[in-house]
Amino acid sequence: MRRTVLLLTIALLIVTGSVQAQDRSLIWDEWNVRIDAVDVRQNQFNVTESHRVTFNGAFRFGNFTLPAARLERVDQMRVTVNGVRLEQDCNRSLPGSFCLSRSAGDYNMTYYFPNQVTDETLSIEIAYRVTGALRVYEGGDQLWWDAIPEEHFGFPIRSAQVTVVLPENLAPREGIDPIETYGATGEIEVKDNIITATAVNGLTGSEGFSIRVQYPHTPEARQSSWQVAFDERRSFEENVLPLVNIGTCLLSMLIGLGVPLAVYARWRTHGRDPEVGPVPQYLAELPSKLPPGVVGALLDETADMRDILATLIDLARRGYLVIEEEKAASLFGTIQNSEFVFKRTDKQLDDLREYERILLRGVFSGKSLEKRLSDLRNKFYTVVPRIQSALYKELVRENLFAINPETTRSRWSTLGVFLLIVGIAGFFVTSPLSDFSVLIFAIPIAIIIAAFSVFIAGMAMSSKTPHGALEAARWNAFREYLRNLEKYSDLEAASSKFDEFLPYAIAFGLDRVWMRRFRQVESVPMPPWYIPIYRGGYYRRYTPGTPFNPAETAGGLPGDLARAGGSGLDSMSGGLSRGLESLSTGLSTMLNSASSIFTSVPQSSSSGRWGGGSFSGGGFSGGGGSGGGSRGFG
Repeated sequence: MRRTVLLLTIALLIVTGSVQAQDRSLIWDEWNVRIDAVDVRQNQFNVTESHRVTFNGAFRFGNFTLPAARLERVDQMRVTVNGVRLEQDCNRSLPGSFCLSRSAGDYNMTYYFPNQVTDETLSIEIAYRVTGALRVYEGGDQLWWDAIPEEHFGFPIRSAQVTVVLPENLAPREGIDPIETYGATGEIEVKDNIITATAVNGLTGSEGFSIRVQYPHTPEARQSSWQVAFDERRSFEENVLPLVNIGTCLLSMLIGLGVPLAVYARWRTHGRDPEVGPVPQYLAELPSKLPPGVVGALLDETADMRDILATLIDLARRGYLVIEEEKAASLFGTIQNSEFVFKRTDKQLDDLREYERILLRGVFSGKSLEKRLSDLRNKFYTVVPRIQSALYKELVRENLFAINPETTRSRWSTLGVFLLIVGIAGFFVTSPLSDFSVLIFAIPIAIIIAAFSVFIAGMAMSSKTPHGALEAARWNAFREYLRNLEKYSDLEAASSKFDEFLPYAIAFGLDRVWMRRFRQVESVPMPPWYIPIYRGGYYRRYTPGTPFNPAETAGGLPGDLARAGGSGLDSMSGGLSRGLESLSTGLSTMLNSASSIFTSVPQSSSSGRWGGGSFSGGGFSGGGGSGGGSRGFG
């Protein structure tokens, strides 16, 4: 009985110890690194790591590793725990001692706390001298140090800062000597020869933090023993290898030339637009009743942001919304910023085309009748694909294309993806034969080249119907008229069409040119849907959802009142041009950012930058800095 109880007790202690070991955790409250005493002639500098760590559980030692790949030597190691300096002793693993050794290409140091730590917070300082980690280039020498390695065993770091103190005569030159951080998001501050990099959000359990600093070249600086080989490798990977790859692809294209030629023949017979009869060089009137968004998509076969903006202005011109411009002073009152407000009228949407309804409902979401342009930021982009899809359908409904041009491009893209997959799979299929001849890989490479030829040709395979080709030719003649108005017409005579033609000018990308022409023409009528509230006077705010009466917004006056310093369309067109540009810029920036985020491929993670210029050597993508390794406790 006693033996059974004893065994159970021992088992319980073992399980309890195991659970306690598993429950151990820690967090770095602070991890600061200081690099100073930089001696470029000896290629040396000192590193001091200051840690403030809160432990949860029992710990008795810490571990420090440092890769030796991009440095020559680490020495003068000092370890202090809560102000108590540990003694170096590699013969015994005693409390209050540490041992630095080098094996398998890494420096490894284990240090033992003076006393076992249980649920405490310790201040730990690790200081050492590094030799042979500075990089020497004629355009500027560099210090690239992985101050906080990615491997800290999954425990987060709340606060981290890296400070580099260079000699006073080697302060980085702004605009010449770049400074960057890599890994966690960082901010850089430079005060003469002192550079401070701060991890703004701390570090997660798997993030590192590195700094790369360039400073003026010192002719007497000693180059490290590993730098030549490192630079040669980076130069080959960044400059020679791409040329080798391109040359290989060009040679392999000789085998894959048949498919590209077949694709070209297909385009010649089925992808080109039908020929049309003679069309005037220019047309001074709208060739047909096609709305501007459809015309823009017809001419370039793409429903883009210009077509959406043209549709928005066309809807305003047709009485579905009003655009008010307000002015707000900047922080110091020196600049007035425009704010645009869209307001719905009471006009029903029954006679609108599908893409026009989607656009209006996207601007005025829910039951809202008033929307500021700034409120659409980071929101309206979700509506854009639906508008584009409906615009493509409208091209088919109007018999301008027999097949949706986006569908045509999608089909060819699908074929290109299929060929690409076959080409990649071909490498694995032909790999067993590569021992006999590496030329066997030319077969899958040729298929991949064919895939890219299909991708490229597919962008031009959509063809118009005979009616669509004729409409495109006529609208191109009208675009020629807008582009060279002074050549074909009198500005005074054309001014009456300013408002009617403006949406088409936007779709053609000629809006600024179109408005600039009429700035000095006094007879141009003010667009009633545009209300510059900031001008005050007879310009009155429009009440959303009420019948739109242009005379009421302008106070019933027959024209613009004279103002000192100029009046009329000059100020209006400038405001309207800025409004359209603001709208285009806001949406385009948002869409470009979304496209960039969704399609970008991560390179080296550069999270902070200062100064400008470019690094003088050592590569621009990857390669890595010196230092790093891992830090942990047990």
